[in-house]
Amino acid sequence: MNAAFSCRARLEVDRAAIRSNVRALQSMSQGCDVLGVVKANAYGLGTDIVVPALLEEGVKILGVATLAEAAELLKYGVELRMLSGVMPEEIAPAIEMGVTLPVIDFETAVAIDAEAARQKRKATVQLAIDSGMGRVGIRLAEAGETARKILALENLNVTGLYSHFPKAEPGDKGSEEQIAGMSTLAQTLQLPQCHLAASEGTLFMPGASCPPFNLIRLGIAMYGVLPNSGMAGAVKFKSRLAAVRRCPAGGTVSYGRLHKLSSETLVGTVAAGYADGVPLALTNKGFFRVNGKLCPILGRVTMDYTMICLDAVPEAKVGDEVELFTSTPGDSIDIANWCTYKRTHSWDILCAISPRVVRQGVN
Repeated sequence: MNAAFSCRARLEVDRAAIRSNVRALQSMSQGCDVLGVVKANAYGLGTDIVVPALLEEGVKILGVATLAEAAELLKYGVELRMLSGVMPEEIAPAIEMGVTLPVIDFETAVAIDAEAARQKRKATVQLAIDSGMGRVGIRLAEAGETARKILALENLNVTGLYSHFPKAEPGDKGSEEQIAGMSTLAQTLQLPQCHLAASEGTLFMPGASCPPFNLIRLGIAMYGVLPNSGMAGAVKFKSRLAAVRRCPAGGTVSYGRLHKLSSETLVGTVAAGYADGVPLALTNKGFFRVNGKLCPILGRVTMDYTMICLDAVPEAKVGDEVELFTSTPGDSIDIANWCTYKRTHSWDILCAISPRVVRQGVN
C-alpha cells in the first residue's frame, strides 16, 4: 500500500502461528505430507503472506480452486493443484503451466488426454472420488472400473486419488464408511498418493491420516479459526477511530434510528463497515475493543463505518486502534462471536473481508 495513504482497516496475519499450526497438524498424522490449501487468496488472509510461511515449513504442494489462482502462484516453483473441478477452457493453459488437474469423470479425463496429446506432453492428474460429499467426482461404487479406463489413457500421469468428508466427526458412520471405501480403492489401484483428510479430518478422524492415506490437506485449521481445534490464533481484524463525539440523551445512532441513547454517550465512529467485512448482523449486537475495554456496537452497521459506545474509554481519541475480532479461542472478541451473530462459520467470515482491507503479515 502507498505509504501516503492511511490504513483504515487491516487484517493482521501471524506467520509464526501459521507455521506452528502446520507443525502441530502434521504431527497428528502418521508421516503424511502436507498440501497447503490457499484458495480464495488463502481464505482471505493473503497468499503473499501465507505461502512463504508454508514454504518455510517444507510444504511443497499448494491447493487452489481456479486456474487464475494457480497462475498467481507459479512464481513459488512448487506443485500447484486444482482441487474441485476444471472448466473446459482451463484445460489447455493448465497443462501448459504444469498444474495438476482433477479428474471428476471419464469425459474430463478424455478431454485432458486429448489436449495433452495435442501439446505433445503428459498431463498430471489426480482422480477426484465422490465417496459421500455429493459435489463432484467419480462415484466410489464406480471408481474402480472408471479408474482402469482412465489409467489406460496414454497422455495422463495419474499420481493419486482423493476424496472429501462432508462431516468429519468421530463416530460418524458415514465418515467411517468413507475411510473404509477409500482405503479399499487405494489398495486396489496402488497409485502413489491417496488423501481424504482436510483440516477437520486431520483433527478429528485419525483413520484418514494413516496408511494407505499419505497426505493431508490443511486449510482453515492452519489459520487458527476452526472451533475446538486447539490451534494458535493467527488472525486479528483491526480498524481505527475516525470520530469521537459526545451525543445527547434521546439522540439516535445510524440508519433507521435503531438505537436511541438513554443518556449522554461518548460515541466512536469506527472506520470499518460492511464493505470491509463487518457483518450487518452485528447491528446493535456485539463488541469491539478499544484500549483493552469492550465497547458495544450502537445501531446499524453501515457501509464504511460502525458506531460504538466509548463510555468505558473516555480517553479515546481519533486515530486510536480498534480491535474488531481475534482468532484467540475464548477471547471476548473471538471470531466465534461473529459466527454466532451472522449464523455462519469462520470460513464465511474470513472470505467476506473486503480486498480494500490491508493484509499485514507479522512475526
